[in-house]
Amino acid sequence: MRSRTLLTRSAVTMLFVSAATIGTTSPASAATCSGSACDGKNPSTYCQSDARTVQSVKLGQALLELRYSPSCRAAWGRISNASYDTRDQFTPYATVHRNSDGREYTCWVSTTGSSCYTAMVNDANVTSYAHGMWDSGVYVYEGRTASY
Repeated sequence: MRSRTLLTRSAVTMLFVSAATIGTTSPASAATCSGSACDGKNPSTYCQSDARTVQSVKLGQALLELRYSPSCRAAWGRISNASYDTRDQFTPYATVHRNSDGREYTCWVSTTGSSCYTAMVNDANVTSYAHGMWDSGVYVYEGRTASY
């Protein structure tokens, strides 16, 4: 009888430990999407863990990148080092463009920031590129990455 009680307590303890472990999984690692399910979603929530820059281009001091996640099969644009003066410069932006159907998502650098990233586009079996703009105050730089 006593050993039966110990087994029951042990089983209850295991349930509580398992439930606590499941409850502490971070939202970023729990969220997943793939291909078309990623369209319009935030890359930092879903696909940041294996993201890499596959194409990039300098826009003056700013860097425009096409980012890609192999596990999600999705791409997005990012612009960084793109601070600006709100009084006399255009707001920097990055856009990701899917070649197969023209789907695009754009982000604009906030007035207090220097970077932004777009929502994702499905990049499974198609190609995409990033394009963007940064205003130095003297010259406006515009450009695009190669497709990937």
